[in-house]
Amino acid sequence: MKKNRIRPPLHLLVVNAIGSLLFGLGLAEYIDAASLVPAGWRFEHYALVMLSVGAVMMVPLTLFLVRAALAHVADLENRR
Repeated sequence: MKKNRIRPPLHLLVVNAIGSLLFGLGLAEYIDAASLVPAGWRFEHYALVMLSVGAVMMVPLTLFLVRAALAHVADLENRR
């Protein structure tokens, strides 16, 4: 039996990694666990902006994987 592997494009992995970093930094800043952002880059509600941008950057890879999984299930249904 042939194994179907889902291989996401490299650019989606890079965008997801950057989004995860931003989300993690934003969460750490929001809960005051760490202050890793330089003082010159801070503005009002910057932690929430980092959380939001990070979450939005993680969406494309998630959509790609969901679409690939749905296509795989549809393919399996068509083989019956």
